[in-house]
Amino acid sequence: MSKNVLEADTTLNLSDYSKLKLAESHKKLYEGSILENEARLDKKKEERVYNLSFKDLSSNFFTTYTNIINEMTSLAHDKEKNKDFQNYYDILIKGNRLIYIGLGFIILSLIIFFIFSSS
Repeated sequence: MSKNVLEADTTLNLSDYSKLKLAESHKKLYEGSILENEARLDKKKEERVYNLSFKDLSSNFFTTYTNIINEMTSLAHDKEKNKDFQNYYDILIKGNRLIYIGLGFIILSLIIFFIFSSS
């Protein structure tokens, strides 16, 4: 008695085939996401403040302060959102701006120190 080819144990039916393709696509997505996450981590490590050159650091410093001033002035002209201090605070802590604000305070304190020490 011969078996039909479609009834053999090694043949896949439609649901088995779709499960197999779904598993393959999940595996491909998972491997891709792992590689993408590793690439993002490497990029983030390269962009840390202590790894930046002086040129990049100064460029980011002035860009950050320009963005802060632009957002503060647009918030000051917006009558609806201007009511509470939290909006201004959110502008200052957005992203990695705190590092550049701290750097600005250090530069400002050095300038004030040299002014007072020279007189």
